[in-house]
This record gives sequence, C-alpha cells and structure tokens, in this order.
Amino acid sequence: MTEVKDMIDLIYQTLKNNPTIGGLTKAADGSYRIRKYDYPETADQSKTFVLIKPLGPPIASNSASDEDMQIEFTFQIAVESPDRKEVKQVQSEIKKEMKKLNYGQMTDGLDVYFEATGHFVDARRYRGNTALYDTNY
Repeated sequence: MTEVKDMIDLIYQTLKNNPTIGGLTKAADGSYRIRKYDYPETADQSKTFVLIKPLGPPIASNSASDEDMQIEFTFQIAVESPDRKEVKQVQSEIKKEMKKLNYGQMTDGLDVYFEATGHFVDARRYRGNTALYDTNY
C-alpha cells in the first residue's frame, strides 16, 4: 500500500526551512512556533508565531475517466506577533513559499491589531492544486 502524503506537513516543513521564517519562529529549545490546526494558549505567544489551518478537506479538482487527476487544497496561514514588521516580513516569505508549492493567495483574510492581546495578526488564505496525477493525499 502506498503511503498517503500529508499536505499540511509539507507546508509546515517548507515554512520551517525558510531561513527568515525559521529564524523568527525558532524557540530557545530548538522547536518552532509554527503550529497546525491550533495554537494553544499555553504556548509561547510573546514572539512571532504561525498557524496553518485547512479550510476544508482536500477535493478533486480535475478528473478524467472517473479518476482524480489533481487535488485542490485551501489553507489559512496566520502570523501573529507584537511586532508588526515581523508579521509582514514572515507573511511575505510565506507567500513566496506557497507560490513555489503552486498556491495562490485568495482575496479574503485578516489584517488587524488586537488590543486585548497586543498582537498584530495577518491571516491569508491560499488555494492550490497538486501536480497532475499527484493525488495520493
């Protein structure tokens, strides 16, 4: 049986390996403040962190002869930090990395300052298709 690929982990690894994103999200213990699905309230929120969240299940985007030919994914990637410039710097790098993975930015998202937390938040949504015949997700 062929192992199923994990798109959210592929995105996580790609972002972690980007020198700018990795440098701004690396914790003292060597872990990264990049999370999938949820960022716990108990996690370090004093510095820049990233949350990758799927906005729905993967869906077939192109089919032929009753076979899926491509899979479409939609993700929201949020960056939060007390430092507005770091938020923008990280999101700029995320956009470049997502483009390499064949994702385009969608029109909706969030760009706001939350006074209660003292965080700037920039959340962007990306949609993309896998390469042709790359459907094992």
